[in-house]
Amino acid sequence: MDSYYLLLFLGGSILLALILARGATLVKSPLIVGYIIAGALLGPAVLNLISNQNIVSMGVINTITLSFLGFGIGGELRWSELKKLGKSIVIIVLFEATATFLLVGLATGLLLKSVPLGLIYGALASATAPAGTVDVIRQYKAKGNLTSTLYAVMGLDDIYALLIYTISIPIAIILFGGSGADTAIGTALLHAGLEVLLAVGIGIVVGFILVLVGKLLHERVSMLLFTLGTILFSCGISEMLEISPILLSMAAGIVAVNKNKLVANKIFSSLGDWSPPIYVWFFVLIGTRLDFGLISKYALLLGIYILSRSLGKWGGAFMGAKLSGAPQNTVKYLGFTLLSQAGVAIGLALATAASLEKIGLHVPAQQIMGVMTATTFIIMLVGPIMAKMALFKAGETYVAK
Repeated sequence: MDSYYLLLFLGGSILLALILARGATLVKSPLIVGYIIAGALLGPAVLNLISNQNIVSMGVINTITLSFLGFGIGGELRWSELKKLGKSIVIIVLFEATATFLLVGLATGLLLKSVPLGLIYGALASATAPAGTVDVIRQYKAKGNLTSTLYAVMGLDDIYALLIYTISIPIAIILFGGSGADTAIGTALLHAGLEVLLAVGIGIVVGFILVLVGKLLHERVSMLLFTLGTILFSCGISEMLEISPILLSMAAGIVAVNKNKLVANKIFSSLGDWSPPIYVWFFVLIGTRLDFGLISKYALLLGIYILSRSLGKWGGAFMGAKLSGAPQNTVKYLGFTLLSQAGVAIGLALATAASLEKIGLHVPAQQIMGVMTATTFIIMLVGPIMAKMALFKAGETYVAK
């Protein structure tokens, strides 16, 4: 991509997103809806000011955004708060992710008359995207038991979703007729376990470094530059080692906020001034993926996927919260805050498509990318609105509708 084109897109997308975000507030929708619509207007489906090739070339924005998100979520996971929530977090995550995997897998498998495709769609659906929900929480300054539970669930959800994915994809490839070392379930599980441990281990080291150096920095600008540089450096490490940027950064955030609350407050406060443009570009890029042709071609599959995934997330969270003895507001409303799907699901879909391409399954690979792209666009228009509704119903917002 030419440098002038990149700058025009980055600047133009922020300006257009700002205008449409104001429009979104007039109809009492979260700002993120305006950002996504801005992307849809700029993308190939409407004005075609950015091509699919250019969208792919800006994938680094997804990595940076996931790192920021992970770091922010980690910063909300204070040990004192987690102890109050107790075992309910683990039970909720197990129920909502497993229920989603089973319902989506069964529904899509029956529709497509394919067990391996059902396994793949179920595994991809189990991940919850924190981006849209975190943006809504910050916009409406939400605080309370539901919000604390939500942060913790989002933090653990990606780890469990990765485990489901790691088990399911090799089985699906075997059922498709693939063979070789890459399809060995034991090997895949070992690789996933090492990936998680490596990401968390590096993140812990990064967190300690942030706190140690942060004690010596007293100027806001110096703190911002150091924190931003550390996060971007961590992004590079995650890309180089092919580990999860969100897990690495989340571990760093957890260490920082629990090691030294005062330094952590300085870190997160300084970073808050720089992160909004990153989130805007991330959601605009989601919007650019709108493709009317894909939506028309896979309309029934898209509908079944979205319906079964929503039911799995809501029903699983409801049952998990109920059985674990969570407060009534959490039982009633948590499921509505877990609907968003974005960066993690798209990343896993890309990895799945690449694996299928290797064994010559070009049509299923294209279908999976098409379906995950289209459903992400649709879900991200609805998910933040549902999250907003749930937080207001629970009485945990401190900004007017």
